[in-house]
Amino acid sequence: MSTVRQSYDAVAQEYAQRLQDELARKPFDRLMLQHLVELVGDGVLCDLGCGPGQVARFLKDEGASGVFGVDFSERMIEQARAAHPDIPFLQEDFLHLSAEDASWDGVAAFYSIVNTPTHKLAGIFLELARVVKPGGWLTLAFHAGHETKHLDTWWEQPVDIDFHYHHRGTVDRLLRASGWRVRDTMERAPYAEDVEYPSRRGYMRAERVISPPAKPKASG
Repeated sequence: MSTVRQSYDAVAQEYAQRLQDELARKPFDRLMLQHLVELVGDGVLCDLGCGPGQVARFLKDEGASGVFGVDFSERMIEQARAAHPDIPFLQEDFLHLSAEDASWDGVAAFYSIVNTPTHKLAGIFLELARVVKPGGWLTLAFHAGHETKHLDTWWEQPVDIDFHYHHRGTVDRLLRASGWRVRDTMERAPYAEDVEYPSRRGYMRAERVISPPAKPKASG
């Protein structure tokens, strides 16, 4: 995980410059985020894996007054705070969030599981189930498929990072086993290459169930 964090630190400034306006050309992503704002209202809404804060910015501008961002990259958090001083941003590990149990009303996790192998996703989903109130919401976006892409160089910066695609059915199953009721599941073809990387995109909208999740047994 430290190499992933170091990789994002290395590209943070370039990342912010290139992606600050990405949602302007992604109508389906905007639609999903707008619906999340409608569901959460003035509640506490986390932009998980916020990067330089472009999603948090969109959520706040759409009316999510309780939005804040979380990312594990120090440099990304610096970029986010500089660009959006009216939004709180915290540097935290997704698996060990500082939030109290049932203290959030919703989570936007847009491509924030891209660096997590599929077999480790349950840990993140369980931690989110802990901090989100029963009846709260998770909107998840990810690269759909089975591939893993490795980068040694990213925008001329040396990095050591893997990008994991996830099968929509597997993500659905893991969410349901981790305290979530999947309400919607969708997939779309990629937009043009000047808009985003050419991979299929998966989306899930899930509601935190009332009963607490059982921790899944470790596989051998």
